[in-house]
Amino acid sequence: MKLAAIDIGSNAVRLYIARPLHEDQLGTDFKPVEFTRLPLRLGDDVFKTREIGKKKADLLMKAMQSFALLLEIYNVDELRACATSAMRDAINGPRLVKEIRKATGIKIEIISGKEESRLIQGTVLDWLPGKQSFVHVDVGGGSTEIAYIRNGKIRKYESFNIGTVRMREGKVKETESKRMMDWLGELVLPIDEMVRVVGTGGNIVKLHQLSGCKSGDALNLHHLEVTNTYVESLNIHDRVYELKLNPDRAEVIGFAGKIFIDIMKTCNIHEVLAPNIGLKDGIIRSLWKKHF
Repeated sequence: MKLAAIDIGSNAVRLYIARPLHEDQLGTDFKPVEFTRLPLRLGDDVFKTREIGKKKADLLMKAMQSFALLLEIYNVDELRACATSAMRDAINGPRLVKEIRKATGIKIEIISGKEESRLIQGTVLDWLPGKQSFVHVDVGGGSTEIAYIRNGKIRKYESFNIGTVRMREGKVKETESKRMMDWLGELVLPIDEMVRVVGTGGNIVKLHQLSGCKSGDALNLHHLEVTNTYVESLNIHDRVYELKLNPDRAEVIGFAGKIFIDIMKTCNIHEVLAPNIGLKDGIIRSLWKKHF
């Protein structure tokens, strides 16, 4: 059985095809079959003008047409396509969804921030080691989702219109930043155990790698700050050619680092884990649970 996820974000669109390693197990591991990431920045248009321009709309249509061909070639059994912050904010988002479905047969859901958070948290809960306390932070191009997890259960979560592309465009409202800080300030974290941040999204995974931290180990706040300061000291050219970053990531990674640092300082948390999981994994998991 092959399952597919399409993630239409503010900074990129992604197609992920996977198959379960053991088809008789609920919550099984999945083997990647295909992963394609296209640096299509819908947020560049939306956060400036509140709509997706003709050029980006045409590119999005072409991306979905190419994805439709890959889905056919791989003989995918089940697909779920989700669009997040940029499409949520775009006044022409619903019209583009209809046009894409007519042209490709792909049905795109424009999901809420809370549904986005729920999907990601489902796969994070499967990954988390033991019954400890964590603050899960997922930073995207248009939004940041935060959840407080204790003893394997989500106690509180919220979505905020604060993301890397919004920050780059200077479109994060002060009221939204204050709302996030106030929400974090109201969290009651245990004082008798170490609480860690679990960070998801490509930027924190890359910062974790650039810090020299071993895969699976926690990155402490000081080293995160040092790494992010170094990245921000480089121009875009050096970030691409010295750090081997994709150009679209090179432009926004520093903003992601700032979001994580601010959240960790506000919550007095000193370590972050960065598993390489995200919305695409949550979508695949939701499809699996739907059938099994």
